[in-house]
Amino acid sequence: MAFGMKRTDLRAMAQAEVDDANILLNSGRFSNAYYLAGYAIEIGLKACIAAQVSAETIPDKDFIKKIHSHVFPELVGLAGLAADLKRQKDKSAAFAANWAIVSEWSPDARYEPCDPLSAQLIIQAISDGQSGVLEWIKMYW
Repeated sequence: MAFGMKRTDLRAMAQAEVDDANILLNSGRFSNAYYLAGYAIEIGLKACIAAQVSAETIPDKDFIKKIHSHVFPELVGLAGLAADLKRQKDKSAAFAANWAIVSEWSPDARYEPCDPLSAQLIIQAISDGQSGVLEWIKMYW
């Protein structure tokens, strides 16, 4: 991810990743669909983190280093959403299930083959209109 990206750019990029993941899924490119779908969540969480950065303030060096993480729980914490995530999982079993599916993703997925069902499940877990993980992230970005 390029240095200095704006929050609006991150939002658009996260949505584009989901859109591209759907295209790849429909084209039978399951591994790439899975991989891009996960990046939609990472980028969406980074858009939430960008909301925490104040103009005309130099963020803490450790904070900046941690932003480059690919680990969703760490990014959720940096975005200040850990308590909200817990509440949402407690409130909605469907969301909790979707979060569990999404939480299995890592950038190492780019080196692993993915079956059609796993690709479909992660994309559904991200984009479900009622309990999708990206839909939840959009409330905070």
